[in-house]
Amino acid sequence: MIDRIGGTEWHGVGRRGRVGASRRRLMLGAGATGAMSASLALAACGAGESPQTAPAPRQLTKENITLTWASPGDQAEFDVYVKVSEKFTQMHPNIKVVNDAPASSKDKMTTLMASDSLPEIIFRTINDFPAFVQPNNIWLGIDDLIKRDKFDIQDFYPQILKPYRYDGKRFGEGKLYGLPKEIAIRSMFYNVDHFAEAGIKPPAPDQAWTWDEFRNAARRLNKPDGSRYAYSMETWWAMWSIWAWSNGGEVVDDPWAPTKGTMDTSPVVDALQYWGDFVSKERFAPPLSAYKDLSKSNHFAQGKASMYNNGRWNVPNFRRSQFKWDVMLMPKQKQRAQFLSGSVFGVAKASKYQEESWELLKFISGKEAQNTMTDMGLLFPSRQSIAKSDAFLKSRPPEHGEVYLKDVEVARILPMHPRYPEMQTEVDKISDQVLAGEKTASVAGKEMNEKVNLILKAT
Repeated sequence: MIDRIGGTEWHGVGRRGRVGASRRRLMLGAGATGAMSASLALAACGAGESPQTAPAPRQLTKENITLTWASPGDQAEFDVYVKVSEKFTQMHPNIKVVNDAPASSKDKMTTLMASDSLPEIIFRTINDFPAFVQPNNIWLGIDDLIKRDKFDIQDFYPQILKPYRYDGKRFGEGKLYGLPKEIAIRSMFYNVDHFAEAGIKPPAPDQAWTWDEFRNAARRLNKPDGSRYAYSMETWWAMWSIWAWSNGGEVVDDPWAPTKGTMDTSPVVDALQYWGDFVSKERFAPPLSAYKDLSKSNHFAQGKASMYNNGRWNVPNFRRSQFKWDVMLMPKQKQRAQFLSGSVFGVAKASKYQEESWELLKFISGKEAQNTMTDMGLLFPSRQSIAKSDAFLKSRPPEHGEVYLKDVEVARILPMHPRYPEMQTEVDKISDQVLAGEKTASVAGKEMNEKVNLILKAT
């Protein structure tokens, strides 16, 4: 198909003019929103490389072509991607880049895969990634390209590269199939004003409360009349798994190649009950019904909860709050723990222009692009050089961004498996019953295992 722009013919690859995308969210990179910001003035030698070590530029096509990039996120994040696309086209005037928001959704990607019309740059979240590797791998392996171009892969946190490797039997090993957009480390947000009012001193940035210390503080922060809760909490599988990991447990036998659930073991059961009691017994966390009218994050943002554990992407919203807030490490029992997630960009294996698509992937994973996202406060960078720089650590609030550097050391993953979403659905149904006081953690753990094991055996 030919996309005629300004009298010039641009030869598309795969599908073009996707139905259902709004004009604002399906945009041509060049000329879409104006000139690129100074922070995205990337060197033509390649993202993250110095002129002294960069290899000679690869020969790219001389045709006028269009590459499509599945671009996720809200409007602010999407606008950054459009600017990145514009800068890429400035460097390669014969290559237009289309930013396609709908193509970043799981359902849309499934449809596009079935019709053999994937974008050149594809996107998935960490726990959706396995379903697009098994049984039909749509991702281009990039190890040889990384080596050839001397791409600075060592700058990325190894923890967030590992999930995107697969050797045909287990995840975490074998070929690398993409570059991480970010490393989605959680932290415990807390309301500094509420703490001061209750006479509670938060732990030092490099120290973690014990479970008892956390529970005692929560009791003091809570308002019995329901006007303010101590802890607004995400209630899906990962968020109570953090407590299980902290207690020395694991939810499956091997998260990289799971064969059975282990949620009936004592460390997991005890942690699940401790977590469930926040709602059913202690009542310092809201019941699930409270989140129908006000989201979990906005309970914290509006001062209706004193603590909230979730990711860095909440920072722009919380910066609009009318109170002082900061972050601290998650409480620990036997050990410290946090949840690791994230998302990945990769090149579609079926792309006609793999070389040009790889060049774009390097560009959007470069230091300057990540710096721009970091400036927005949206993410914890997957590049160590940026995560440890002032661009991240002095982007305030939070005052103590170094907490993220500590929590990444102990972050863990949920099962890497193509049917993970089904497992989560079943587990979440049962954990909701623990929160409601309808099931004990002991009974729930056994039922969770049964559900997960049935899914694993049917694979």
